[in-house]
Amino acid sequence: MVEDLTVIVVALIGGEALDECLRAVAGQAATCLAVHRDGTIADGRGQTVGVADGLDIPAKRRSAVELATTPLVALFEDTIIPADGWADAVAAAFRREGVVACGGPVIIAESLPPQTRALTLSEYGRYNDRQPAGSVAALPGCNFAFRRDALVEATRGSEGLVDREVFRRLVENGGKIVWAPAMAVKYGRAFPEGASLKTRFDHGRITVSLSATSPLRRTTAAAKSVLLPAVLTARTLRQAGPRQLGSASTLGWLLLQHTAWAAGEFVGALMPRSQSVDQWR
Repeated sequence: MVEDLTVIVVALIGGEALDECLRAVAGQAATCLAVHRDGTIADGRGQTVGVADGLDIPAKRRSAVELATTPLVALFEDTIIPADGWADAVAAAFRREGVVACGGPVIIAESLPPQTRALTLSEYGRYNDRQPAGSVAALPGCNFAFRRDALVEATRGSEGLVDREVFRRLVENGGKIVWAPAMAVKYGRAFPEGASLKTRFDHGRITVSLSATSPLRRTTAAAKSVLLPAVLTARTLRQAGPRQLGSASTLGWLLLQHTAWAAGEFVGALMPRSQSVDQWR
């Protein structure tokens, strides 16, 4: 049992999925917080200890991190279950000098339906168990851990805990991000809401709103979006491998989801909106 770690589980599905994830976490870490879909935050006994600043995922993450009192925090989603030894791998990673964040493999269950399997391959195909230990630039958003003080500093003044921005700030502040192969989780829950074409469109639009901040960048992003479906699908297949694909239906969903993402980037680049992360649910 790792005593100086709080595991924060953000509910994407809720209900049985959240309960199962919390039970698995409780066997490895002394402290956990559950962020429910309605934004309420509960401790390991199920008692409400706070409410998130917003219903988007970045706000839920940051609100829970601010409630944590341990020096280490990890962030999960209730689509996953940690492997045996996961928490020990987290503790071992942070014993290395200068490490401020770590993450590990996301193992995709064979039983997932094609729509969710396509989502997990595009999101986590690169974060597989073939990646060796060492310094990295990014970590999977459903399975990463941080030194709490460094994370709070990296999210100061931001809209919430957004992966790419946090990693950039951590490195700028002199921190090291590492890959821990023993810090594995299994993604085993169907998630049709997250895999829907509307959700992928919204997330593509959010991505552009966070990165394309000038007219030139927006014009470039709009032009590049035309090629994105083919580029993203090819990248996913290269990273995950043909065995992970599983079926022609999965390939079809990959193409559709990447096309929806690209359409979101195109629309977001041409018609930027003042909102950015509030559709990230």
